[in-house]
Amino acid sequence: MNTKLLILIFALFSFANLSFSQTAYNFNDGLAQGKSQNKKILIEIYVTDNTWVDKMNETYKNPDVMNLMNSNFIFVRLDGNSSDKYNYNGKDMTGSEIAKSFETMSYPTHVFLNPDGTVISFVYNGNKSVSVPGYIDAEDFKNVLEYFRDGKYSSTDLSTIL
Repeated sequence: MNTKLLILIFALFSFANLSFSQTAYNFNDGLAQGKSQNKKILIEIYVTDNTWVDKMNETYKNPDVMNLMNSNFIFVRLDGNSSDKYNYNGKDMTGSEIAKSFETMSYPTHVFLNPDGTVISFVYNGNKSVSVPGYIDAEDFKNVLEYFRDGKYSSTDLSTIL
């Protein structure tokens, strides 16, 4: 194979890889971006070395999921075991304390915030909640993203779309 062809193939693979990624902000930067861009904020609360968190990373690579995430949300990753300090609702809190405030019981957990940083609550199986726990496959996660993007949380039980 000639050198020019190899360079072209490498460039195409590199470009394809870049087009299927999203920016993940830390907590404070993500809140600032949500406010400045007037976008809802999607927080993934994770821990390292977790099979389901790793599997969720594959869901994020789905082209439909990526398009919805990049177009409609500011994506924040928050380590649920972190002792890093952030300011949330006028309080200095660790990542771990913020995760607990969002009712995190397992990893990964997803929380959606309005652009002003307020938590979006919703109903799942008739119960009020502020977080979506666990691994979600690409098709279901796409439905979850559309549910929050379209404001269906104000009138529709999330369990009816999953």
